[in-house]
Amino acid sequence: MGIPNYPVNLGYHTELQGFYDGLAAGELRLTANAETGEWLWYPPENIPGRYDGQLIWKAVSPEGSAYTFTTVKRSLLPGDHKDEVPFTVVLFEPDDAPDCRVPGVLVDAEGVEPACGMRLRFRPVPVGDHIIAGFSPA
Repeated sequence: MGIPNYPVNLGYHTELQGFYDGLAAGELRLTANAETGEWLWYPPENIPGRYDGQLIWKAVSPEGSAYTFTTVKRSLLPGDHKDEVPFTVVLFEPDDAPDCRVPGVLVDAEGVEPACGMRLRFRPVPVGDHIIAGFSPA
């Protein structure tokens, strides 16, 4: 299995900086309501029902399960990416943040058939000059 290598350019999407800071620190971080602790993923511009509410970034459990997955066999990225395919993208649901589904890549899974509900563990993966979210079979 390959690993997709594409540059991460947050540009004006600074609402994701905490996610990438967490990856660099070896943590999977999601946003939560600072007042209630309720997990909110994908980071909203405003907390639903609380326009003045504050979001915080918190580390979640590295343990969870695959909500769904798909295997990419042909890259749609421009340029030569033949060495990066195939790879499997998973939506990871952390045990302590149900209903938060974080995209990442299935890693360390040679010979493993991906399945919805399979147990996974977060593992940050260095790719080029950045880090992506990887999830390996638990």
